[in-house]
Amino acid sequence: MVVENKLDEDVVSEIKGFPKCKKLWDIMEKDPELSDTLEQANKISIGRMGYNDHGRIHAKVTLLNSLKIYGILEKNGTKGNVIIDEIGDSEDVRIALMIGAYLHDTGMSISRKSHDILGVIVSKDMMTRFLQAVYKDNLEKIVRIRAIVMECVLCHLGSYTSTSIESKIIATADGTDMTKGRARVPYKISKPDIHKFSALSIERVEIIKGQKKPVRIVVEMNDTTGIFQIEIQLMQKIRDVGFTDFIEIEAKIKDGRDYSYW
Repeated sequence: MVVENKLDEDVVSEIKGFPKCKKLWDIMEKDPELSDTLEQANKISIGRMGYNDHGRIHAKVTLLNSLKIYGILEKNGTKGNVIIDEIGDSEDVRIALMIGAYLHDTGMSISRKSHDILGVIVSKDMMTRFLQAVYKDNLEKIVRIRAIVMECVLCHLGSYTSTSIESKIIATADGTDMTKGRARVPYKISKPDIHKFSALSIERVEIIKGQKKPVRIVVEMNDTTGIFQIEIQLMQKIRDVGFTDFIEIEAKIKDGRDYSYW
């Protein structure tokens, strides 16, 4: 509960000055269908399969980190496709990111396999309802932003070609949720493997302005097993969605070793 409260505070701070985003946040936070869907996603992911968190906390981490990434990119002059495609402004980009991040794993409520495709089906009515609450009768904006949100859900695993900045951000933000808190419960209830050992070694993930590229993801770990999370999980996802030109990664190990990627 403490972790979630801190996440909520950080999200509210990140969307300060964006009234539509705050309205959307309040609506999604109180939505029972979304809450129950993510709870069911975790029943399958953690309870049945012994995988890591795919529920509410993970959704919020992905949402917060997607906003952080876009905030840095925006200051660097990179615009979301909501702006490029003349659908809306920078707040509307954030609306798309918030919905896409919160809903990206809803397909896990049915099955892990193809949960990217299933998520589009499961979440369509919810995303429509959220967008209608923000944009009222502006059907064109609702339909066009919904299409980008759908792409965010569909492409978050890197299995489908990602063409929008928003969908690339969501996939990357999804990959940044790798700290040990996400793996602790499945580690206790299922057989340990490299995925769980590596995740348990990750202490902190920080998203900051890059040195050679716009965004730097700094991963602090207490053991070299955490390298697996970076090279096999995060970097592969960034490659798959074609976002390597925007992201650089730094691994900091407790013993003082420091590795930079890209």
